[in-house]
Amino acid sequence: MAIDTIPDAGVEIPEITQVGIVVEDIEDGMERFDSILGISPWEVYRFEPPKLSETTYRGEDHDYTMTLALADLAGMMVELIEPTEGKSIYTEHLEEHGEGLHHVACFAFENTEETVQQFEEAGMEVLQSGTFVDTPYWYLDTQEQLNGMIFETATNLESMPEPDETYPR
Repeated sequence: MAIDTIPDAGVEIPEITQVGIVVEDIEDGMERFDSILGISPWEVYRFEPPKLSETTYRGEDHDYTMTLALADLAGMMVELIEPTEGKSIYTEHLEEHGEGLHHVACFAFENTEETVQQFEEAGMEVLQSGTFVDTPYWYLDTQEQLNGMIFETATNLESMPEPDETYPR
């Protein structure tokens, strides 16, 4: 779908840090990506309270949880996301599209909060956000402007805790 006016957010991304994929079952997803593409090991995190806080969905405070699996592929993070509780942009994706590519992300901004503000001022609102331990994250509604793609950013990734488990075990 073409848009009449392409907004100028004034954002220049230094890198694509991550590609995010929504899956129905995290174990199945890790096994597939390992056996077919050789992507492993995976670090698995359960995003749920009390580690997960300040969650919003479509502009309102809203509870949701998910399980993430992260793996490195040539310096880029591959993320698998299994929604576990509550309505979220992940459950929306599964309902509307099934499993598959969900977002790209950049975690290398010098001032992440300012970058989020630039997107919002250009009309691309925060779809979903939260804080995992001390790592805030934002998913921006860039779908109309970027051909169906959601853009994510986060800050303070160095504060991520040790994973809940790894795959293969």
